[in-house]
Amino acid sequence: MTSQDQAREFAEAVDGLAPLAVRAAATLRLADHIHAGHTDLHALAGRTGTDPHALHKLLRFLTSRGVFTDPGPDQFALTPLSATLLDEHPSGLRRWLDRGGIGARMDHALAHLDTALRTGRCPYTDVHGTGFYDDLAAATPDNTFDQLRDQHADSFAHELATSHPWPTTGHLVDVGGGTGAVLEALLTAHPGLSATLLDRPETVTAGMQRLSRAGLASRCTAAPGSFFDPLPPRADIYLLVNVLHNWNDHHATTILQNCAAAAHPESTILIIERIADTGDARALTAMDLRMFLLTGGQERTLQQFHHLATDAYLTLTHTATIPSGLAILTCHHPRSI
Repeated sequence: MTSQDQAREFAEAVDGLAPLAVRAAATLRLADHIHAGHTDLHALAGRTGTDPHALHKLLRFLTSRGVFTDPGPDQFALTPLSATLLDEHPSGLRRWLDRGGIGARMDHALAHLDTALRTGRCPYTDVHGTGFYDDLAAATPDNTFDQLRDQHADSFAHELATSHPWPTTGHLVDVGGGTGAVLEALLTAHPGLSATLLDRPETVTAGMQRLSRAGLASRCTAAPGSFFDPLPPRADIYLLVNVLHNWNDHHATTILQNCAAAAHPESTILIIERIADTGDARALTAMDLRMFLLTGGQERTLQQFHHLATDAYLTLTHTATIPSGLAILTCHHPRSI
């Protein structure tokens, strides 16, 4: 590849039009309409309430980039790329990209990267008037964000439940456990365990409904609340799945300290996160920057996790990685080692 080809490829990669075009296709649910048999340009325009001439420009742009294909004049079909924009796709990508959904609120904050670089502060509150989680709770009363979190958790929950030597009996607290995707997998795989689900009140309500549908509600206690307040005491395991990367070091340490304060001397605190200095650098650095801009959080190296644990009066004693790339970081009270 010549330097001119590289420059052209780079220019196209950083051009802002393609992301906007894909978001427009997601918002219009073009993939779903095509999947339902509305493959003709004018049929698609009618289904989406768009101008056929303008819609044709969008479809041609995306077709030339492999998102759709055109098997005939003014006819369009899905490709493996556009199949990920189907509403029922396991990734939930369409709903993340919908301009009327939570993804648009995130995009608005991401657009203030230059300001964040100057101030060193997360711009989300300045952009939306309140912090990330309070804003999304108000902006998505239908629990859309929790549903998308669940879709992500479902992708690794069974693996987590079966790739770690969980005890045969005991009680665990899922701290910031969302609507129970991980707990459902754990309690199903380990019938001797019981649990407490702790998260925002509306999230815990949805979680208990999910666990009830799975026949597991009798083994799980609801604990609506905040992990910045005292936690349910004396559990055998305190579980933090993709929680700490949402917070800066001060807040992450507070969460761990609350786990340590609630734990009994033999308790285990399990942190489930990706480790920033291992794995796919492109994905990890993207998530690191995204967390900074949305919540003020960050992805952390193994050494940084050791520092967090020490600041919370814990010792990180063991690290293991499951096939998805998530790390299981085991912490204990120093006196229990």
